[in-house]
Amino acid sequence: MPLFILFTSFENHSEVNPHVSEIAANQFMLGNEALIEMSDSPLKGKRIGLITNNSGVLSDGRLFMDLLSEHHHLRKIFTPEHGLRGNERNEDYTDEATGAYIVSLYGNKEKPTSSDLSDVDVLVYDLQDVSARFYTFVNTLYYCMQAATENDKKIVVCDRPIIPDANYVDGFVLEDSYKSFVGLLNVPAAYAMTCGELALLINSEYLDNKCDLEISKMKNYTRSMNYDDLNLYWKTPSPNMYFPSTAVAYLGTCLFEGTNFGEGRGSNNPFEIVGAPYCDGDLLARELNSMNFNGVTFETITFIPKQIMSWQSKPKYADEVCSGVYIKVTDRKVAEPYKVAVAILVLLNKYFSQFQINSNNFIDKLAGTDKLRNMIISGRSYEDIISSYQNDLNDFKKIRKKYLLY
Repeated sequence: MPLFILFTSFENHSEVNPHVSEIAANQFMLGNEALIEMSDSPLKGKRIGLITNNSGVLSDGRLFMDLLSEHHHLRKIFTPEHGLRGNERNEDYTDEATGAYIVSLYGNKEKPTSSDLSDVDVLVYDLQDVSARFYTFVNTLYYCMQAATENDKKIVVCDRPIIPDANYVDGFVLEDSYKSFVGLLNVPAAYAMTCGELALLINSEYLDNKCDLEISKMKNYTRSMNYDDLNLYWKTPSPNMYFPSTAVAYLGTCLFEGTNFGEGRGSNNPFEIVGAPYCDGDLLARELNSMNFNGVTFETITFIPKQIMSWQSKPKYADEVCSGVYIKVTDRKVAEPYKVAVAILVLLNKYFSQFQINSNNFIDKLAGTDKLRNMIISGRSYEDIISSYQNDLNDFKKIRKKYLLY
């Protein structure tokens, strides 16, 4: 088993069972496991600042931070949105389990300061992302790389697999005018890059002075692999990212956060179940199914959103009966969730007079442009909207190609 090798590397055993090594050579390995296995580890003798949360696990579910705290000098842990354990604790404190000092990078502070890094030699990034521009871990990676450059620190990015299809690139490319913490990079909503690949792009395309960056690549990974087939232990990277399938639908349905249509928070399947009290789920499902989207079907559903945890904000239409659809992804390799979400927005605007885009135009930040909002409210067709961003999408694909590792 590969975990035998991980331990022998940590404990400096000089002999490894050759049969075990042969098995491990052909077995998938996460970037954090590959980092542990390195004989010339960049962590050796260094004070470590780990950027992680409870999604930073090994293949068997053990937390990477626990292993680092046992065998290395884990000085600090920097946490993204939702905190270390996914419980919304966005504050600084000392973690009892690891003994490391926790620094929150969400809310009052988004980037490590020079003071934060004064007792750190190397930063290590290990977060399970969902390859969506508006998922804020992307921006945490960017700011940490920026801080590493400014403070002359090395940063190691532990690579992880893409949950949606690894070649699915879709959506409007973010325009500079709409940069925010739900979108800092000029990439489409679905950019189909691992965190390691994205780090290479950031280092080359966005940082004036390149940081000392090392990617701990996954072993035996290809873009054709289905995330579910890797048999990885799933820990929710954020409170509403319940399942790997959630991450697929999220690539599109996160746009609904900028409207009065419920994105399914407070249901059993956030972002896969969507609806509102004013919606006719039968009508919506019938129209969507008639569009013959690849790899996805739509089922009518009725649900009542609930506030599941006391520390969470109340979901839209809490305790109200909502009608809508369950977006059932049947084939992740061909599903196009961003296009599905655009189709839903077009249908909502066409059939339901109570549908509204929020007056703060938050949807523009999510879309990375005001074009989507303007085309929806002016009654433009689904086909017009999709075709409107294809040139920008093709330009991004050319840039993306330069940084792919797998």
